Amino acid sequence: MEATAFFLPLKPYLDAFAEREPARRLDLLANGLVPDAEIWGPKRVFTGYAEISEKIEGFHKNWPECRLVMASGIIYFSNAGHFAKAIVGSDGSVLASGHSVVELAQDGRIRRILAFWGPQPPLPESWPAHHSVPVLRGSPSAASPLTRHSS
Repeated sequence: MEATAFFLPLKPYLDAFAEREPARRLDLLANGLVPDAEIWGPKRVFTGYAEISEKIEGFHKNWPECRLVMASGIIYFSNAGHFAKAIVGSDGSVLASGHSVVELAQDGRIRRILAFWGPQPPLPESWPAHHSVPVLRGSPSAASPLTRHSS
């Protein structure tokens, strides 16, 4: 599978997030997602076109005049891919960001999206140093979100 296989269903999916007309939104969802597709959000799993459309309706209420967009290319393996995403305002400013993991079905449409929002947290202080990236004091990597904080 190539990266283009992921972009094909993601386009109608993102178009559906921008669509305010419910009937048109359902058509877009059907183009990009299988009928029993799931979006795993931070608080709930949305299954099927109707629930996902309701989720998008909530997005419009919570984020008026905003769009859901991709913020990176896709890292993929087999039928799963990972990419950065953002919510942008009408002025183009990024209001929220995160990452999603997308799983494609046999027919090339989206089967599942796992949505993660916010930056990566640091490793806890209790995490063994030999299982983390070394922290070099005074280097730019010392601020890396992949390193643990040292006091």
